[in-house]
Amino acid sequence: MTISTAALVRERIDALPDRSFVRVRDLDEGRDLSTRAVEVAMSRLAHAGVVNSIRKGLYWKGPRTSAGMLPPTPAEVGLAIGGPGSGPSDLAAVRFLGLTTQVPVNMDMAVPGRAPAGVPGITFHSRSYSRAMRGLRPAEVAVLEVLRMWPSGVEDDWEALRNRVTDLVTQGIVRTEHMSAAVAEERTPGARTLWHELVDRLTVSR
Repeated sequence: MTISTAALVRERIDALPDRSFVRVRDLDEGRDLSTRAVEVAMSRLAHAGVVNSIRKGLYWKGPRTSAGMLPPTPAEVGLAIGGPGSGPSDLAAVRFLGLTTQVPVNMDMAVPGRAPAGVPGITFHSRSYSRAMRGLRPAEVAVLEVLRMWPSGVEDDWEALRNRVTDLVTQGIVRTEHMSAAVAEERTPGARTLWHELVDRLTVSR
């Protein structure tokens, strides 16, 4: 018996854990399904409250409560749209690293390559595509972005930044070799200078 596209899509959605983003292109990939049929199936699931529509082709499956489905955070949405090599920018990057008590009204996200159209509450900023090629993590992008804007928007001093980066390196969250390669391609000379100073102090402190 042939299973309908709607049934296949629902089966795939049910198998996903909560807090998952779902892309139409991923659902029809390798399944010889009509993209249009998948889009219709996802639209119906969104109407039924099984998923939430984020933007064309992108949906969210979140935890359910008595009040409905919990939405994703702006950071989660930004990373999902921006893809690998994306991370917080501007005040959001400073906040991510714990170097300010200010809470940004808008989520700024640095993305590799061309910046996609923004969504409510999120602004995208174009950066070198090499960040995606190097697989930079959000924390590594945040460090790069803070170095690009230093000391603007940062309430703490250089020592606080060094200590924070040291902690992230120790935890394996920030990789110095990946960062050094990415910084070498930065167009902001100040960021390169600051990173080299940071790495030198990291080496000395070990």
